[in-house]
Amino acid sequence: MLLKVFQLSKYPAIDSATLRSNLRAHIMDGALFGFAMSFVSFNTILPVFIQQVGGSAVAIGSVPVLWIIGLNFPQAILIRLIHSGGPIKPSVLRYGLLHRCSFFVLGLVTFFVVTKIPSTASVPLLLILIFLTAVGGSLGVPAWFHLFTKTTPMKLRGRLQGVRQLLASALGILGGTIVTLVLSVFPFPQNFGLLFIIAFSFSMMSYRYLFKLIEPRAEPMSYPAERAPSIMADGRAIIRRDKNFRNFLLADAFTLMAMSASAFYAVYAIEKFNLPSSYAGTFTVIVMAGMVVGNIVFGFLADSFGHKGNLILLAGASAAGSIVAMSAGNILVYGLTFIFMAWTLSLQGISRLSFVAELCTERDRPTYIALTNTLTAPTVTIGILFGWIARAYGFPAMFSAGAVIGLLAAACLYFFVVDPRSYKAKIIRADGKV
Repeated sequence: MLLKVFQLSKYPAIDSATLRSNLRAHIMDGALFGFAMSFVSFNTILPVFIQQVGGSAVAIGSVPVLWIIGLNFPQAILIRLIHSGGPIKPSVLRYGLLHRCSFFVLGLVTFFVVTKIPSTASVPLLLILIFLTAVGGSLGVPAWFHLFTKTTPMKLRGRLQGVRQLLASALGILGGTIVTLVLSVFPFPQNFGLLFIIAFSFSMMSYRYLFKLIEPRAEPMSYPAERAPSIMADGRAIIRRDKNFRNFLLADAFTLMAMSASAFYAVYAIEKFNLPSSYAGTFTVIVMAGMVVGNIVFGFLADSFGHKGNLILLAGASAAGSIVAMSAGNILVYGLTFIFMAWTLSLQGISRLSFVAELCTERDRPTYIALTNTLTAPTVTIGILFGWIARAYGFPAMFSAGAVIGLLAAACLYFFVVDPRSYKAKIIRADGKV
């Protein structure tokens, strides 16, 4: 039923049982893994967890910093060691399992260690484990995305990402409801420990669908001898010659900086409106419901008009979330903040790496993806600065800074980044081919 949205009849050369099987596997993997992550969201759950353990505003601001850097920065450094050649799928399976097992470790530590040591030790320990969990996910990202692009036609990628996230968000509404129940019924820290174990269980359900992906026999993810001796040398050459990619990296850095303010949305709401910590689950429900709508709309926009427009909306939504957070006078209005957060997550998942994939050739794609994640991820360290601003000058001042940076990102994308589909279309017309 879901495959009807992809209109496979438009792709007679690849309209095959293999394509259908891969689409189903991608959808189920994404839906179940997204469901798992709704129990341990680094936007709504983990910051509240660190606050409950005894973390300061700076520690809370470190959560998305450590998660995003851990998930992105190691990719360019480790890509050769992990994906030196041969089939891609084994690497995806190996490091996908490592990432999932990390949630189980976090659950055990939360159950048996957190209350037995002072917060001055437990907070750093948990932040280190969160970082290592993200690093475990980072190891397989270039391979997974390369496998994703190899198994999905370009014109279907936005829609596929949208469907994956749509189902994940719909399940996430249920997940957020369960989070609210767990945080209300079970005592601390067993409630958060149980959330980590639940996340591990559902992520393992998604893992079986990775096995079902059928990798096509095509160019392996390798680096021929005639290429530059290191990925950093490759990266320097790419950045020197590709001005559009340079401009995108700058805009992407500003976008990630603006999104760092979202780590404080849930914590600020609980503090400002004197809410119980179980509201973290309610906020997750709002985010997931917003993503249901966002994934329907933004997946269609990406396939119909390209990913650049979505990236501009991403930056704008991030700025809007911070504006609402600093100005809302009641919790109902403040809920709009989590709607905007939901849209930023939808837009980022659908269009950020998909846009990068269209900037380059298939052979260069792993390098472009790794460069994007490695070079822009460190900019989220501004989250630590945001924590300091919140502590020294108040949350509204910090949200104001996030809003300004988001608007700057939107302006950079609009004026300085060219949609690759537009100049590829010009080349086709110049060649006289359709």
